[in-house]
Amino acid sequence: MTTVQQSFPAPPQALWNSLPAGVQAIGGQGPVYDSQRGFVSFRTGMTFFSWGQVITATVAPAAGGSTLTILTTLKFGLFDWGEGKRLARRFADAVAHAAGTAALT
Repeated sequence: MTTVQQSFPAPPQALWNSLPAGVQAIGGQGPVYDSQRGFVSFRTGMTFFSWGQVITATVAPAAGGSTLTILTTLKFGLFDWGEGKRLARRFADAVAHAAGTAALT
């Protein structure tokens, strides 16, 4: 399980509207969007090295903008060998690009 959290100087609604770009960027399948709780959940497909991941991303208001939290969990297996972190970073980069912003450092 991997958790990646990034802050953005954009309102939560801007990030929420950009979540589909993140899902598409990593080839997400079967996304379920819950606007009431501000999250999307989906899965990635199987690859030569992995059975895939289940990914949940949450958008929450924060001081000066919003926070994007991405949680990745293996569908099957014990070690993801960094795949979860790579997927989370690609997801966050795509969301930021679609929202026209960059993560705060």
